[in-house]
Amino acid sequence: MPEISTSENEQLVARVYEEAMSALNEGKHVSAPALVVHDVEHLMQEVNSGVSFEGYFRWSSLDEIGRIREQLQAVGLSRILELTERAIQIAFPQGIPTTEEEKRNATEWTSEQEEGLAALFDDLEEQNGHMTNVLGEYARTSGL
Repeated sequence: MPEISTSENEQLVARVYEEAMSALNEGKHVSAPALVVHDVEHLMQEVNSGVSFEGYFRWSSLDEIGRIREQLQAVGLSRILELTERAIQIAFPQGIPTTEEEKRNATEWTSEQEEGLAALFDDLEEQNGHMTNVLGEYARTSGL
């Protein structure tokens, strides 16, 4: 049975995410812990909204995609890290693109890649509550 997130953790993660997103949009500095919360929450929101990793890879910056594995590892979300690594291998078999143009070309996936990315969703969806609780605890211990 999937872990259920607490409303306290949901509110804390949402607040930190929104504050970080606003700061990033304004070109302001975001602390490393707030960036971790932002990026992990963004991953989960994008994947959940489109029922696949496709949206995340299409709409996230190359910087964000490049650092997500390290951030998942830093907060101890090993199952989400495994799924994300598999998704990266499916989406970008030649490696994560280095330019936006390369990314646009690389996100024109085959039906096999799309199916592979979608197949990871059920396992990832089961991690939603756990992710929120882990990020909430991380935010609290980081003073956010």
